[in-house]
Amino acid sequence: MEQKVKCPNCGQDTPAGKKFCGHCGARLVIQVPQRVCPSCGAENQPDQQFCSTCGAKLVVPAAMAAPPTATEPKPAAKPGQVTVKPTWGLAWGLWWRMALLSLLISAVVYFIAMLVTIAAFGWEWKLPLGS
Repeated sequence: MEQKVKCPNCGQDTPAGKKFCGHCGARLVIQVPQRVCPSCGAENQPDQQFCSTCGAKLVVPAAMAAPPTATEPKPAAKPGQVTVKPTWGLAWGLWWRMALLSLLISAVVYFIAMLVTIAAFGWEWKLPLGS
């Protein structure tokens, strides 16, 4: 349902948010919602927290209440950027990758050490076992 505003000059309904009447061209009066005091009934400005007549705390009308917001705003992802949420599965997969990588590096180091040993002592080298 679209909100309408009555023109003060011709009385025709005009959609809310317009500055001038579409029928007669008169300037539309924008009515600011007032906060009514629950204690004395006096009208107060919308930004006031307490009644200017009796000092009572003003109640925020449902129409003026702020809409509920999310607990934490989510950062907007740039186009083409993938947002990854850290999970246990991600950590477990990273652990396995690190374990395999360390095993591969150990094998390469062992192979290089064997090549250096063979180059220094030849194929037939013996460990001193004692006499």
